[in-house]
Amino acid sequence: MRNKFIIFAILFIISFYKLDAANFVVGFMGQFGASAATTEKGKIFNSDFREFESSFSVQPGVFFSYYDTISSAIFLDIGYGKDRYEFRHGESKNRIVENFRLNNISIGLLPRINFGFLSIGIGGGVKFPISMTYSIDNEKYKLDLGDIRDTLNNFYYPYIKASVDFLIKGKNKFMMTLGVYANYDFPFNLKKNGMLKDIAYSKENIASFDIGFQIGFYLISL
Repeated sequence: MRNKFIIFAILFIISFYKLDAANFVVGFMGQFGASAATTEKGKIFNSDFREFESSFSVQPGVFFSYYDTISSAIFLDIGYGKDRYEFRHGESKNRIVENFRLNNISIGLLPRINFGFLSIGIGGGVKFPISMTYSIDNEKYKLDLGDIRDTLNNFYYPYIKASVDFLIKGKNKFMMTLGVYANYDFPFNLKKNGMLKDIAYSKENIASFDIGFQIGFYLISL
């Protein structure tokens, strides 16, 4: 993953040598996908999808045009999202179902390279939980901002995201995108002496891998 990101960054920088024009752009992106959670340290890709997630982001940035069919952009990705983690412990008869539901604000960078109607983006940033619901079997606990600070080791967790979209160019500097994305939320841990110390079953290396669909609308300045 790191090598691919480096190659992507080099291509993005080299492309400035053929820069023809630059424009301010603002985008609005909605995402909906499936989430697979894990507590296995070092595991990124997971196919055990049990929950759904959604997010919405505003993406101000700069659009660079080089040729008629080649362009790039770099966006500030500011969003609101709902992350879901579900774990099942034990056999079916005595199974324990555990859920973490986090509402968060995210901020990151998303560079894109566009080839004709195809757009490829790789970026990342950090997420800041603003509310959280934890449930285990029939018990549910709602945590506000202060409770989260007393529960999680860190008040944020990083993420990395990649996407492939089809560009649909309209009139008057309007563009629409339809595509797919993959996202990895890096692990977070619960405090050993936090609010859920005697309640939660999963306490360390809580991470998720998400895939889904996205739709975006962009306005490019003249």
